[in-house]
Amino acid sequence: MRASFSTVEKAIRAAASNPLPETIREDHSFLLDLGFDSLTITVLTLELEGYVGQPVLLNRWVESASNPTDLTVGSLCDYLDQVVSA
Repeated sequence: MRASFSTVEKAIRAAASNPLPETIREDHSFLLDLGFDSLTITVLTLELEGYVGQPVLLNRWVESASNPTDLTVGSLCDYLDQVVSA
């Protein structure tokens, strides 16, 4: 499992306002499986920034999806791997 998954999972759990599955998988949709909405995505952004120690803008990640249900945990990990400096 990629290193960014752990960071993303922690941020998801910190940002969530709904109950989450016990196990979060890369194929989980933020909208369908995790119950995230635009406000929760904003909170997720702030949580990610705290974990990675730098600003994280998720607008390109959100815009990359042709359908909001395509925003998955795995796609966020891919995006984070691209934009966060090691």
